[in-house]
Amino acid sequence: MKPIWSEGRSRFVAYLAFVAALAVVLSGVPAMRPVLGGSDVVPGLKVAFIGDQGLGPDSEAVLSLIKREGAAMVLHSGDFDYADNPAAWDAQINKVLGPSFPYFVSVGNHDEQMWPEYQRLAVERLARVNGAQCAGDYGVQAACTYQGLFFVLSGVGTIGRNGHAAYISEQLAADSSTWSICSWHKDQHDMQVGSKHNETGWDVYQACQNGGAIVATAHEHSYSRTLTLTDVGNRRAGHGATGRPDVMEVSPGRTFVFVSGLGGDSKRDFDNRHLGDTWWATYYTATRYLLNGALVPAFDYDFGALFITFNVDGDPRKARGEFKNIGDQTIDMFEIHAF
Repeated sequence: MKPIWSEGRSRFVAYLAFVAALAVVLSGVPAMRPVLGGSDVVPGLKVAFIGDQGLGPDSEAVLSLIKREGAAMVLHSGDFDYADNPAAWDAQINKVLGPSFPYFVSVGNHDEQMWPEYQRLAVERLARVNGAQCAGDYGVQAACTYQGLFFVLSGVGTIGRNGHAAYISEQLAADSSTWSICSWHKDQHDMQVGSKHNETGWDVYQACQNGGAIVATAHEHSYSRTLTLTDVGNRRAGHGATGRPDVMEVSPGRTFVFVSGLGGDSKRDFDNRHLGDTWWATYYTATRYLLNGALVPAFDYDFGALFITFNVDGDPRKARGEFKNIGDQTIDMFEIHAF
């Protein structure tokens, strides 16, 4: 929601708080503060993007990588522990990053059965994060801000059958932040390099493209990043892929999509059905590695995370992305410019 710069602002915020509290009474989920977005990201904000995590040493190694890299927050795009064990998942995060670390989540298909408990723990963590604001159904249809970054958490394809694209469009249209992220778990077949089918519909991707938001997903257990896209959903036009593979552009009508699914559970191969895809900048799988348009013949394949640092080089509209694996190898590097 846009800031309300009027003398009635306090009453408006109080009303929103009342509505949120009423929703809590009805749903049993702790209250979340209303979002009043519209700002630049704080200089040097480093965000870690992961998904498909699991429990155990590999998962902890990814969290340790995030800690070593000095990330200020995590956006986890679904599939937490694959064991329906919210307490163990939460304890694993606390062990490495601490109980008050800013860790935001979207629901994944392996989280459905115990989602109310995962959501409860995630919202309790949110309450411990100074400056974090979220409104809505957390992890399913919620809009958040932290340190000037605006992001929408969606359960599209997993929880809730209707309204995800409309919700995303409304939230992006109502916000004026420099940088916006859409985070959900599942994919369309063309937006990953494995064997996943069409599971979300194109309308959510198009809503993010129209709003100039980066699309963060997981579900396929590999890493992939598109070129800048201007016509998502139009396969004949290569989804409108354009520009240099190492320079991304985001603005209304322009986005890029990535899958960061190497959070620690398992690692997968490249599906040869994607050999003719023309919209990839980088992908990193067990059997094939493309770096900014060039094939890499020999490589180590391991778990890792994508890091994006916003507001760099004194420019609030510039960001820098880097995927690193748990061996501290840099797998992908690129710039992002917001217009």
